[in-house]
Amino acid sequence: MGLFGLWRKKKVTYKLVKDGKATYIGTTNNPKRRNVEHSKSGKKYDYLQVTSSRVSKSEAERRETRNLRSYKKATGKRPTYNKTSDGKFKFKKKY
Repeated sequence: MGLFGLWRKKKVTYKLVKDGKATYIGTTNNPKRRNVEHSKSGKKYDYLQVTSSRVSKSEAERRETRNLRSYKKATGKRPTYNKTSDGKFKFKKKY
């Protein structure tokens, strides 16, 4: 794996912004691709804003969690498109 491969393994945190407010907070290794995915999924937002430099996956996840907690503390709710307030999806067990 060359330098490009190592660089791609790093992640950034980002948020989707609509009317100056975050509607989604997340992490990705490819903001351009993620922007297209969000757009195609029908999310309504003005732009995707990268909020960190490239860091390890675990550090990006810690930052995402911290950003979500800060958002919830400031507004009393999670961003519109986030599924849970801590950034982690909770899957129902199938029996």
